[in-house]
Amino acid sequence: MATEVHTLADVQRHNTPDDIWVVIHNKVYNVTNYLEDHPGGSAILLEVAGKDATAEFEETGHSAEANDALLELCVGHLPEEERAEAVQVYRPTFEVVSQTAAIVTKKSAGPGPLRRLVGAVFKIGVTSGVGAGIWAVSTGRIDTQALRHIYQQVSLPRSVATNGRFWWGFGLATVAEMSASLGLLVWLWSKLDVQGEFTQHVSHRTARKDRSMALPRARPQVPGNLKAAASVSRVLEPKNWKSFKLVRKTLVSPNVYRLVFALPHFEDVLGLPTGQHIALRAVIDGQNVSRSYTPISNNSDLGRIELLIKVYDKGLMTKHLEGMKIGETIDIRGPKGAMQYSNKYAKHIGMIAGGTGITPMYQLIRAICADESDNTKISLLYANNTENDILLREELDGFALQCPEKFQVQYVLGKASEDWKGPTGFVTADLIKKYLPPASDDSKVLLCGPPPMINAMKKNLASLGFKEPGALSKVTDQIFLF
Repeated sequence: MATEVHTLADVQRHNTPDDIWVVIHNKVYNVTNYLEDHPGGSAILLEVAGKDATAEFEETGHSAEANDALLELCVGHLPEEERAEAVQVYRPTFEVVSQTAAIVTKKSAGPGPLRRLVGAVFKIGVTSGVGAGIWAVSTGRIDTQALRHIYQQVSLPRSVATNGRFWWGFGLATVAEMSASLGLLVWLWSKLDVQGEFTQHVSHRTARKDRSMALPRARPQVPGNLKAAASVSRVLEPKNWKSFKLVRKTLVSPNVYRLVFALPHFEDVLGLPTGQHIALRAVIDGQNVSRSYTPISNNSDLGRIELLIKVYDKGLMTKHLEGMKIGETIDIRGPKGAMQYSNKYAKHIGMIAGGTGITPMYQLIRAICADESDNTKISLLYANNTENDILLREELDGFALQCPEKFQVQYVLGKASEDWKGPTGFVTADLIKKYLPPASDDSKVLLCGPPPMINAMKKNLASLGFKEPGALSKVTDQIFLF
């Protein structure tokens, strides 16, 4: 590894397409000859030319092979006085919301105020009742002759009524039963502390075979910025690959599969922040191939990862996934991505998706609609060739009916049937103006789809006053590219 010292001023001079230096973790790299080989395209490297690209490098996520290749490009390091502190990449942990009523066993405690009050009322009531009865009989308030008459009417046969042993046993049994019942009640009261109703939290249910997505209602899924509970393991690791077994594969439309991979334990949480994605790796034709995908499952879907993938003829990874058999494994790591959603991200989010580009949008839609405290509005334009190509339509329509004040969707078809009543053709600037929020400090637009569509959408949005994004997406961009 090179040991030369280069200042930031030296690095800044290397910022042209034929001479690109960058700084990553205080080391200086000459990436000029790597420009055309970079998997993310040359535009990304050109944007960070002559700069410290540590944050962008970590946010994007890179494989071990990429790190090895980087070693060969190192030309030195920054001087001591110009070195930045180690970059801490945001890696949220998670807390699992209880799936049962909040009833806990007390380890130690004296009787609480309510329990003491109930006991006092019971004692006072019994004492008062007995005392009142004695007083009423002694003062003549109760007609003893009438009581004697009632007793004679309901009295048992003489053989029983005069049997002292019967009444002695009856009295003992009555006292024993009352004592046991009262003792059991007091013991239960001392052991249980009811803190909430059974409807306080959403329950978890196993998905049906014919439909894996259940529309959530009252409570949101586990937020991505909460701490992990000690009882639940965090499955994903951003740097290390882990193997996950394929447990279900369903063809949902031509060339589109829903794949379900099992987490190590059925109660495990994936641990993926809303808006981020994962990387899949497989050995294909003797070489490691890695691709990024956004799960359609989230942290409320315990014990599994669900992906929606479209198979392309020349797609190495998608063809590999199509050919996988139940029980086979694939390597996964994460989270990845620059998007780190919170309910303060924007007041109104516009979305434009094409084909399988709906998956990162769906992740956000599901999270926002499930969270009653999130008042963000979402407007989605979803483009497909035909009506049969619309993915997750049932779920999207369900969210639109369930949360009309939050979510609206408009489908756009390239090849529509005669009875289609929605927009047809391309997503134009006029459609964007009609269905999506206008450019403002409170609005953002998210894009995901085929590259030609994305390039056209960036131009359309720019013509409507939105600021075009750079080659590297940032969470602060007014137009964000997944």
